[in-house]
Amino acid sequence: MAQSSDTTRRYGSLLFIAALAVMFALQWGPGSQGCDRRLENAETAATVNGKTIGVKEFARAYSQRADQFRQQGIPADLLKQFGISRQVLDQLVNEELLAQAAEARGLHASDDDLKQFLRESPVFQKDGRWDPEAYQNYVRNYLGTTEVLFEDKLRRSLAAQRLLQLVESSVAVSDEEVKVRYLKEGDVANVTFVRFTAAQFDDQVGVPKQVDVATWAKDNEAAIAAHYEKNKFAYFIPEKVKARQIVLRVPPGADAAKKAEVKARAEGVRRALVDEKKDFAELAKSVSEDLETRESGGSLGFVERLALPSAFADLLFAVQPGETTALVETPAGWFIGTIDEKQAPSQRPLEAVKGEIATQLYTRVVALRLAKAQAELALAQLVQGKQLGELFPAAARDGDSPFAALGSNAPEAKQTGEFTSTNNAVPLLGEEPALKQAIFAAKAPGPLTQVFDSTDGFVVAFVDERREPSDAEFDTRRAELKVEAIKGKQFEARESFLKALKQSGSVVTNEAALDQVVDS
Repeated sequence: MAQSSDTTRRYGSLLFIAALAVMFALQWGPGSQGCDRRLENAETAATVNGKTIGVKEFARAYSQRADQFRQQGIPADLLKQFGISRQVLDQLVNEELLAQAAEARGLHASDDDLKQFLRESPVFQKDGRWDPEAYQNYVRNYLGTTEVLFEDKLRRSLAAQRLLQLVESSVAVSDEEVKVRYLKEGDVANVTFVRFTAAQFDDQVGVPKQVDVATWAKDNEAAIAAHYEKNKFAYFIPEKVKARQIVLRVPPGADAAKKAEVKARAEGVRRALVDEKKDFAELAKSVSEDLETRESGGSLGFVERLALPSAFADLLFAVQPGETTALVETPAGWFIGTIDEKQAPSQRPLEAVKGEIATQLYTRVVALRLAKAQAELALAQLVQGKQLGELFPAAARDGDSPFAALGSNAPEAKQTGEFTSTNNAVPLLGEEPALKQAIFAAKAPGPLTQVFDSTDGFVVAFVDERREPSDAEFDTRRAELKVEAIKGKQFEARESFLKALKQSGSVVTNEAALDQVVDS
């Protein structure tokens, strides 16, 4: 038993060595916080109980995580939606919180701990043995720091790891807890399903007859009004201006002299407009370098703020009709603008959009009828022995991207994969209480003999696999299940400990700095 415990601890130590190697590459690599104190002081990503996490440290960690996702085929523009920047910052904050908590509890890494870590780390070995020269080269040349600074930081990390080990060692799991966990997690299902939604049948509805829409609207005025209130933003008309522009472009790669020359010309144009009262439209025709608007006297027509470069829009929407904006530089060049007319923001009233809403809702009602009819037909075929995969095969996908399936808009068979009755949701479908109850009420594989209501549609399902917990299986897997239960409880203990550290401490983030890194 003692030998097994030593092996477990050694395995955990080696895993931690790998994790620390990544952390040091992020925090101590060339250009990192450790080797550029000026940047650390210049801008902060977060402060943890008064100690700063530099923007450059965060940028390196975020860049590495983003590269990992891009290698999996995930587009860069989705990383922000996934909240990857928040995950990266949370990791850095957690590391600092643990290091501080270890210091507060008097936990320190000894010289022997430090030596053992360094000697066991593959980064500092040559032919499987500790190599002082490899260590020195790595620290000085790759990390760009000194052995003293590196080892100080390493001691803090080792102390943090020891604190986590103490938290984990406090976990105990009884045989009864293991049995209860097994009874919950041993109730397993795997399901093939097809979802029929209104959106999949919109094309089959076509353009509804106005008489049908009018009849439906007469009986459903409350639903139309409710839809309007819920989606009022969709009927908001933002402020617009009828604008003109003059653009003087700076050639790509222009030197300082050329940039200054373009700016001087722009200043001269503005003086002609403001001091000499030149006609804006006529001057735009002769000097503007925007080919799309020059011939129309720089006319942009009525435009919303978001249709323009933000710096130009801020100036344009601030002036009154007939006034000329200040000069503003954008990546496209120097802009000067004026407006002929302002159109205040407004809200389209319910009466003005009632017909539009009625058509939209009526179309959805008809599409839902078609979806339900198709679902009922599919269920009848399923009960007769047909396979959902044959009736509704998955569409061919181009490429290996995990997002290749997002464009599909036709009913197709999908598999949930194995999941347990403890899951809050049915995989790929979300929270579907009636469907989930029917799945786990089934005692054997087979079709579920009803069409289930789902979000914006209906679901037909076939239970491919059902496994229920048994005493015999529990006895066979008891040791394995206990290890899993301990790991699960250790994870919960770590998360609870970190949560307590955050609640009792002070963590302040610089959202603007994080956004700048993510958007760069």
